[in-house]
Amino acid sequence: MLDLFEKLGINWKLLLAQSVNFLLVLFLLNRFVFKKLIAFLEERKQRIAQGVEMREKAERELQRTMEARHRELEQARKEAELLVSGAKVQAQQSGAKILAEAKNREENILLSAKERLEREKTSMVAEAKEEIGARAVLFAEKILQRSLKKSDEERMIQEVMKEL
Repeated sequence: MLDLFEKLGINWKLLLAQSVNFLLVLFLLNRFVFKKLIAFLEERKQRIAQGVEMREKAERELQRTMEARHRELEQARKEAELLVSGAKVQAQQSGAKILAEAKNREENILLSAKERLEREKTSMVAEAKEEIGARAVLFAEKILQRSLKKSDEERMIQEVMKEL
């Protein structure tokens, strides 16, 4: 076999030394570098897996938060619609109440105005009767050319008023 190495131009001593060096370097790399490198890669793999898991967890949390927000917004919209419809109903009721009160006030004002006009009419009729009676007495007095006593004058006024 040594002849074969010599024919191929391989120095067996050098090959043995290089093999020992290679095994020694392989042993040292395995002992000091590869274990640390493998540990580092394993740790990095775990951190990446944790990062992916945290991202998925964050996405699930975000989805859950978005769904909760959507539900809250929907509920708030429904409550707002209820408030608006309630306000509309209340405004309609309030408007109807105000119209009823205004109509009632209008009727009261018209009634009091009619009563006042009736009183004024009655007092004007009474004043007119009294005035007519007094003038009738004056005319009668002038006609009769005599002066009546106060009691006679009042009696005549009463008679004229009864006739009217």
